[in-house]
Amino acid sequence: MKRRRTTDAAPRLEPTVSVLMPCRNAMPWLTAAVRSVLTQRDVALELIVGDDASADGSRAWLLALERAMAARAVETEVTCLEREGGTRGAEAEDDEFEAEASTDDATKMRTYDVEEVAKVASGSCTMKVIAIDRDPGVSPSGQGLALNACFEASSGAFVGEMESDDLRPPHAFASLVRALQKENPEWDCVTSQIRLCGWEREGMKRFERWQNGLLTPEDLARERFLEIPALRASALFRREKLNEFRAKTHGGALYRDLWFRNGTVLDFAASPAGEAVADAQPHRWWPVDSDFWHRWFQNGFNAGKVPQKLYWWRQYANQSTRTHSRCSHEQLRKCKAYFFAAAALDGQLPYALAKKTPVKKIVLYGVGETLRAWCSDLQLEITAQTPSDRSTIEINATEHKPGWARWAETDADASVVHAFVFGMAPARAKIARAIDRSFKSLPESARKAFNVVYIA
Repeated sequence: MKRRRTTDAAPRLEPTVSVLMPCRNAMPWLTAAVRSVLTQRDVALELIVGDDASADGSRAWLLALERAMAARAVETEVTCLEREGGTRGAEAEDDEFEAEASTDDATKMRTYDVEEVAKVASGSCTMKVIAIDRDPGVSPSGQGLALNACFEASSGAFVGEMESDDLRPPHAFASLVRALQKENPEWDCVTSQIRLCGWEREGMKRFERWQNGLLTPEDLARERFLEIPALRASALFRREKLNEFRAKTHGGALYRDLWFRNGTVLDFAASPAGEAVADAQPHRWWPVDSDFWHRWFQNGFNAGKVPQKLYWWRQYANQSTRTHSRCSHEQLRKCKAYFFAAAALDGQLPYALAKKTPVKKIVLYGVGETLRAWCSDLQLEITAQTPSDRSTIEINATEHKPGWARWAETDADASVVHAFVFGMAPARAKIARAIDRSFKSLPESARKAFNVVYIA
């Protein structure tokens, strides 16, 4: 294989893609994450990092890199890799990228100095740092605040995100732009499949397989009450759709960062001191990711997914996914119950939507404490959200063993939603097979009247 490199002066390009990166004490993972964005190929890109009062050297490193990027000569680097049979494909690029993703041990993580990153950064990539100062004793979280600040400073026609401890293969954003511009013009945003790197555990591998299997907008909308159907950080959004979405959010901010403090739910994405939430109740606080996606779908926007692993999600023992109090099963269930109730009342549940029939009853099928908790949380939300001029939705709980379903034609009722509360994929598959067997004895008109959803 022969490598030929040419470097030519080129005018600075207007960014096609703006990448928003929230950062707080992200060393040692930060340098590789930033490098993976600034070495993106075949795309004009601006990286905007919102540093949230870092005290571990992250801010100093970012500001030094910002200066180095601004001072360097604007170059376009063209690297040609020639060999018999054609050019190198995406798999070879990822092989070269593999070393960055191999560890979950911070002591073994390679860090890059400013000069190294500035030297290899693509000529079409720029960088900006926003310093966010807050009192951690008053404000418990800054990701939403940082993301909102980064969005306000951005200008690209497409907007993506990047966590400060993850990685992107070199062709990621070019592939996402192509997916929106040329391949899926009807999509409001595109997400990608993910690849776990670092500390892999079987539970997360199952999640990876499940999430990577959801590709169509219908898949993602339908499965959102099980888990988040795509990593928000893997997505690329059309700016005009984000502006429409923001206009539908109280206060006009894209992101919300909800916490329960001193008897009140506050949004710390709105200000460092937090602002009261319009529909605040003591149980309504949950992760930024879950809140964003549920609001996105609730407001009628769609999302698709490309069958490529364009986001490498680093796993390590103390990452916030595992340690954050808002990521508990209890808080995630309360989040899903809130939005499930809203969708039922608004006629926006994935299956009921096509039937144009108001929901009058929700039957929950499950076992044990999980069923009881879902019934309690959903009843709480239905009661709280039902308008005074609307009949309430009846909630019934039924103990159900996966694999059993006997429905008769007289059970067909488009105003009833049958919700199966099972988190494990094998249980859901067993239920689906049993439902299929039951449906075979029913006429098509009866089958179409059933609304079946899975929640967890």
